[in-house]
Amino acid sequence: MSSRLPAAVRRLPLRVRLAAAIELLPAPQRLVLALRLLDGLSPVEAAGVLRITAREVEARMTMALESIADELSSRAAEHLKRAA
Repeated sequence: MSSRLPAAVRRLPLRVRLAAAIELLPAPQRLVLALRLLDGLSPVEAAGVLRITAREVEARMTMALESIADELSSRAAEHLKRAA
């Protein structure tokens, strides 16, 4: 899978790439990520804030984390291809 991050961003430190990957997320996923990780809300609490089910909060969180992992791992895959 190729990264949607620009090449210049892919060469930056991890924390900068992480921030860029988070910005690429759809707004509903970014919001769940912020409520869960930054505000420390449980899935049930976040669901109450967003007026969705806790299951939907968990699904959005999973999709967000998978997207971020894909973006960050694509950089590692590109590095391995160049090294081979």
